[in-house]
Amino acid sequence: MVLILPFALLFFCYLICAFAFKYLSLPPCYIYQSTGLYCPGCGATRAVYALVHGDILLSLRQNAFLAVGIVIVLILYIQFVLRAFGKKINTFINMQGFIWIMFALLIVYTILRNIFPALAPVEITY
Repeated sequence: MVLILPFALLFFCYLICAFAFKYLSLPPCYIYQSTGLYCPGCGATRAVYALVHGDILLSLRQNAFLAVGIVIVLILYIQFVLRAFGKKINTFINMQGFIWIMFALLIVYTILRNIFPALAPVEITY
């Protein structure tokens, strides 16, 4: 169950992402709409859309921090599976202060994407 359930959930999410964007209209980012500044999550929906359709570079262009989040979730899942089978490993995610480091990186990323246009998300048509 530990191995099958996440893949079934991932497949279900893939189906939703692959087909729902044609029929759903998502609201714009309220922070960008009211301030004109990109928040750390701006472009994340477009990044997921690009990732589902196999365009990794466009996904990174839309929101590079999403890739960091995916890697962290993957490492957490591997730790969970290994613990389910009785093996305990420690990674950098278990490091004391990891949350604060990620929070600081998120703030730096947010500032940089508002200064450098290359880090800002681009418009794509679904």
